[in-house]
Amino acid sequence: MFKIGEFSKLSQVSVRMLRYYDEQGLLPPAKVDQETGYRFYHVSQLSKLQKIILLKNLKFSTAEIKELITDELTDDYFQERLKKKYRQIERDILEEQRRLLQLAKTIERIEKPKETNIHVIFRALPSEAIVSLRKVIPTYYHEGELWQEFGTLLKGEQLDYIKQTPDNFTVFHDACYREEGVDIEICLKVKQVAPVKKPLTCYQTERISLVASIFVIGPYDNIKEAYHQFANWLAENDDYEMLELSRQVSHRGPDTETDPNNYLTEIQIPIKKIS
Repeated sequence: MFKIGEFSKLSQVSVRMLRYYDEQGLLPPAKVDQETGYRFYHVSQLSKLQKIILLKNLKFSTAEIKELITDELTDDYFQERLKKKYRQIERDILEEQRRLLQLAKTIERIEKPKETNIHVIFRALPSEAIVSLRKVIPTYYHEGELWQEFGTLLKGEQLDYIKQTPDNFTVFHDACYREEGVDIEICLKVKQVAPVKKPLTCYQTERISLVASIFVIGPYDNIKEAYHQFANWLAENDDYEMLELSRQVSHRGPDTETDPNNYLTEIQIPIKKIS
């Protein structure tokens, strides 16, 4: 048995942290002298302490660590939890990379201010036969994964596709911008309506009498700025109001372009004249 100071030296963990782990119920001493209050640790506790430190460095919560250091835990379950944390960290890294890109663009706009007007084109959208997949996804950034799922589902269908560009679009069903739980429908044009297996649907869209089409060149991050500019346009043209179910059409995207600066995205916002 080792006194807490001795165990601290051997484990290379401070006495303060050993006491903290005791308070949190992660690593209580093997023995506490009732008369002196001295804490004693057993050499077998070194491996558990190393595991606690590892999990703490991997950003597991105290509650999670308590669960993962129990003797009853199987190696398979421990490995699965590590894989789950790995996937979570991957998502966090992607989110931080997006923030870095946003920060760089903000700095660039401040250093090199420029006028970025948009041109609004009015037109009608005809009724079209489409096959679609509608789903609530975690965030807007997960749309690409939904397209992959869509492609897999379509392999089992016999449909007559329209060979033209663009042949696909996305419909946003939420009445407002959502940070999570985004209700979207991805659509592919077909020559005629045909039976399909769920969760796919195939139907004829309704004609939309008037939309404002806004063309956005460059990465998808530019789309937010286009919406902001369209808001300014609406404010200046108050005889129009925006309706729901906006669309997004990819004229040039990841499937055809390696450089995001060459992307061409069309935003279609249904509107109506009110005066």
